[in-house]
Amino acid sequence: MKTRLLLACVIFVALLTLAASCPETEPPNQKPNASFTCSPTSGDSPLVVAFDAGATSDSDGTVLVYAWSFGDGSSGSGATTSHTYSTTTTRTYTARLSVTDNDGATDSTTRAVTVFAGETPPDPTPTPPSGPCNCSGPDLNCSDFSTHAAAQACYDYCRQQGYGDVFRLDGDSDGIACESLP
Repeated sequence: MKTRLLLACVIFVALLTLAASCPETEPPNQKPNASFTCSPTSGDSPLVVAFDAGATSDSDGTVLVYAWSFGDGSSGSGATTSHTYSTTTTRTYTARLSVTDNDGATDSTTRAVTVFAGETPPDPTPTPPSGPCNCSGPDLNCSDFSTHAAAQACYDYCRQQGYGDVFRLDGDSDGIACESLP
């Protein structure tokens, strides 16, 4: 009986020694959380936009790399930066921030920046054009308008209201309504 007890104690001590000599495993790396602000988010070209990734975080380390893609083929680096957008046509660019932490994990996020081609943004609540133009009916065609300008105003208004080319005034889909009218 003493032999069994002694053998059990030796096995127990050996297991404790073995467990103590095993390396501890570290918890898996958590990826960083990319976050940024940009200001302004829209305006006339050329538009200078400030980017700030100060809200980016990494719960178990530090962010080492801030890589910016401005959506127009240009790139930048650093936690804060600025970029000038220039365009001859109104465009919305997607600015992307990609971050890498000290253990190599990555994350990215995007924001939209709209640049107007030297014009002011369209009125969010346009005034209905004069003449026949009720986007929900009755059905109209080019012969209901006296000029191309009147047809174009109705076409543009209905598109801005979310109806699209409800009256099919743009037969060749080039954005110009009733091209045959004076």
